[in-house]
Amino acid sequence: MQIHGNLTKWNDDRGFGFIEVAGTREEIFVHISEFPRGARPRVGELVSFTVTTKDGKKRAVGVSVPGRPTPKYNYASRSEKPPSGSILSFAIPLAVLLVLGVAAYHAVTALYWQANPAELARRDFATDSAAGRSSPFKCDKRQHCSQMRSCAEAVYFLDHCPGVMMDGDNDRKPCEEQLCF
Repeated sequence: MQIHGNLTKWNDDRGFGFIEVAGTREEIFVHISEFPRGARPRVGELVSFTVTTKDGKKRAVGVSVPGRPTPKYNYASRSEKPPSGSILSFAIPLAVLLVLGVAAYHAVTALYWQANPAELARRDFATDSAAGRSSPFKCDKRQHCSQMRSCAEAVYFLDHCPGVMMDGDNDRKPCEEQLCF
């Protein structure tokens, strides 16, 4: 049963007060959690409530403030899409992904050239040729891997000099056992 009364005391710092029941001098304890959300209690205000007993003491529950509009809350339903984030919530993960992709590319490329030194030498020769630089190597009478000083030199001799004997399995990788492993 709804009872009416006036809020006689209120401690805003601690969130509780007392309601005097209309027509009596009885004061009943009330906590802020019993008021409608958004309705700040004011001393002297008329309120409606229900009385319950807890631990042998009466307390007001389900407090409403007649004449004051009840605040309406717009809770989003579960079926609604969440609000879209800012541009940063999209751009930052994209930038991180891009940096990781570039780092992975460089790591894989380095591993490839490390595993294929003959191909690296050929690439360097092509780059030098495109830039108009001449090769540091010149064809001479050397024909065997034991006569070469580096894998790059063996690749140059295999690609540019006639009569060399450095690629026994014809895979275009010279001196695989000694220089270009």
